[in-house]
Amino acid sequence: MKRFLDAGDEQGLLAYMKSQPNRTLTLAEDQVANGAVYSVLGRDDAFYGCSGRQVFRIDQEDPKEASSGMKAPRAITLPAALFDNAKAASGTRSPADILFGMGMSYNGYLVVNTLGGKVITLDRDTLEVIDAFTVAGKDELFMNSFATGPEANGGALYVASNTTMYRLVVDKDGKIRSDEASGAWQSPYDRGVRMPAPKIGDGTGSTPTLMGFGPHEDKLVVITDGARKMRLVAFWRDNIPAGWKQKPGTLSPRIADQAQLDMGPEQESVQSEQSVAGFGDYAFVVNNIPNGSAPQLSHSGTFASLVNGATRPGPAGVAALKWQQKTHAWKTQWVRTDVSSISIVPMISGAGRMAIIDGYFTGKWNDRYHIGMDLDTGQTVMTIRTGSDPTFNGFYSPIKIDPQGHIFYSGAFGLMRLDTAKMRRVPVARQISTAQGD
Repeated sequence: MKRFLDAGDEQGLLAYMKSQPNRTLTLAEDQVANGAVYSVLGRDDAFYGCSGRQVFRIDQEDPKEASSGMKAPRAITLPAALFDNAKAASGTRSPADILFGMGMSYNGYLVVNTLGGKVITLDRDTLEVIDAFTVAGKDELFMNSFATGPEANGGALYVASNTTMYRLVVDKDGKIRSDEASGAWQSPYDRGVRMPAPKIGDGTGSTPTLMGFGPHEDKLVVITDGARKMRLVAFWRDNIPAGWKQKPGTLSPRIADQAQLDMGPEQESVQSEQSVAGFGDYAFVVNNIPNGSAPQLSHSGTFASLVNGATRPGPAGVAALKWQQKTHAWKTQWVRTDVSSISIVPMISGAGRMAIIDGYFTGKWNDRYHIGMDLDTGQTVMTIRTGSDPTFNGFYSPIKIDPQGHIFYSGAFGLMRLDTAKMRRVPVARQISTAQGD
């Protein structure tokens, strides 16, 4: 693959990927189609995952001993009635409805959602299905996972369809409540238009992010919307403040504020398939849509993630915004249009006070870097060069940092660990442009 990318040979790369017996071309779609996107590690040392329409649990022989073996999986197959193949296929590139997200409510119930628009609770010990919630819209889909929170007696579940942001409530018996009396709410947002890969469909591309946990902080749940130039949208995740008036341009009083993310006049579209990275009052977002490039030779998400930024210009633009507690509004901290994030989920390092992406400097394509940008100024404070080797392509995975500062992420070719203790400081080889702020 590296040879084709270095030569700029997309046709050769596509032919090579098609010829591989391990279905290299469809690995991203295969993973989604097999319901294996998200997994959960429970507090009782059980690992939960999905395979096809099965949910499984694997326990460790001795949870107190890390090297002990694993027990045989326990698994259930969810009933066919919980899936809607025609609905899923009509709004996405997926030929069938699938299990998509997975999580655990704070009050201890395993939760999954389906592409076709269902949220399902299961007993975390027996894996028995307890309840299911179905969205009302005929073309309403869940194309992301969800967040859970301590609100509503530990039952708060925040999930966004392609039209609506929901807070559902899982009660003490595992039943899913959608009524206001139980603490649930829903709010429309701008679903926008359907975009090319790596976007799956229309609406938000982000799993909800929770912000604000202190006693005097606004309690928010944050997504990006589906507008061609997306907005960062913050919803009141708990009670709407007394006397609050709906802001002009928003679709609901539940929306605390929304801010358009403009990466400059050259960017026709600004959209993301990644969660918003949050830390304190800071939110960090990336653009994943290339601007005005030739049509892709394949609809494969894997192919797009390989060639964008390598054989053709990648998407440009990242931005940091800061929530203003006194005015209940977003303020742009800085914008960078000279960096490119392809498909990996970005992160914020609180200790390092930097936002981190895996991608490129624009104009220096097929030369990959981990790029760390100062949280307050946007200036480049870290670069880790990985070059043109596609082994380091993260393919939609999140970046993680361990307590020693080493970088972990997975990709198409396996789990990677970058040992930062063995790295040395070197001067940046090119002048980095100044970040733009308000």
